[in-house]
Amino acid sequence: MEDKKLAEDLLKKYLEAKATPQEIEQVENWYNTYEENNKVLSQSRKAVIERLMLTNLQAQIQAPARSNISFIRSNSFLQLAASVILVCSIGLVLWKNPKHPQQQKLTAPSLLASTRANEKKTIRLADGSEITLSPSSRLSYPAKFTAAKREISLEEGEAFFKIAHEEKRPFTVQLPGKIYTKVLGTSFTIRAFKASNSLNILVNTGKVAVGNKNQVFGTLIKGQQITYDKNKETAIISQAPVADIRIVFEGMNLQQALQKLAYIYSIKIDLSPAHLGDLGCTATFHSKQKPEEIISIISSLYNLKYEISPDHKSFKIYK
Repeated sequence: MEDKKLAEDLLKKYLEAKATPQEIEQVENWYNTYEENNKVLSQSRKAVIERLMLTNLQAQIQAPARSNISFIRSNSFLQLAASVILVCSIGLVLWKNPKHPQQQKLTAPSLLASTRANEKKTIRLADGSEITLSPSSRLSYPAKFTAAKREISLEEGEAFFKIAHEEKRPFTVQLPGKIYTKVLGTSFTIRAFKASNSLNILVNTGKVAVGNKNQVFGTLIKGQQITYDKNKETAIISQAPVADIRIVFEGMNLQQALQKLAYIYSIKIDLSPAHLGDLGCTATFHSKQKPEEIISIISSLYNLKYEISPDHKSFKIYK
C-alpha cells in the first residue's frame, strides 16, 4: 500500500509541476517511450500500452539510481497506468496548441533572461559558460543541461558567448529564422534583432558552425564573421577584427590545457611523452597572442622543447 502511494505521489507531483528535476526526468523518460503514438489509440492498443507502461514505470521506480522505492507490485498499478494513458492522449492534443497552460507541465522548464534598453547582463550557465546580453535582448536556457547536449535560444538582440569547452557535449544556440550555431567551446558574438534584415555572427576564438536544418553555411574560425540575409536566405563569410579575449587555464592538467589551446586556434598539438599531460597547469593568456608565443611560454615553464610545422598549424612539445 505504501509503494502504491509513493508511485501515485510521483505522478501527481509531475502533473502539478511540483516534481524535482530528477523526478521529472524519471516520468518523462518513461512517457517519451510512447511519444511517437501521435494519434488516438484503439482500446486494444491501450491495453497493450497499459501493460508496457506498467512494466516500464515499475522498472524505473525499482532502479536504485533513480529512486529509493525498492519494489512495486503490478496489480496495484492498473489504475495508475490507465490514468497515465489518459494523460498521454491529452498530451498529444496539447502539444498541438502551444498556448495551452498544461503544456508547461509536459516539457522541461526553461529560464528567461532579458535586458532593458540601457542595461547589460551576464548569465552564468550550469556548465560554466558565460553569456553577456547587450541592451534590449532576450535569452532562454535550461537550468540544467542534459548529458548529451547543451542548447539555448537567443530570441532577440545581441549577446557575447564564452562557452566552456566540452569535447563530448556540443553547445548549440538556436536563433530566429531556425538558424543555429554549434560549438564545443569558444567565444563569439551574435547580433539577431528581429527588426533587422540580417543576422551576424563574429568568432573571437575557436570554431563555430552556422546553418539551418537544410544545410551548414560554413564553419568559422577566429577573426571570421558570417552575415545571413533573412529575406534572400543567403550567407556571406568575411574577415573581421575581434576583441581580445582572456584564455584561462585553471583547475586542469597540461593535456587539457593544450587541447583547449588547439581548439581555440584551430591547430594540432602533440605532447610527448604522454604522461607529461598529467602535470598541473594554471596560466592566463590573451587571444591576441600568437599560438607559438603561448606554446613557447608553456614549454619554458616545464623545461620542454617544441617544434613548429612550416605552415604553423602543427606543434610538437617534447622532453
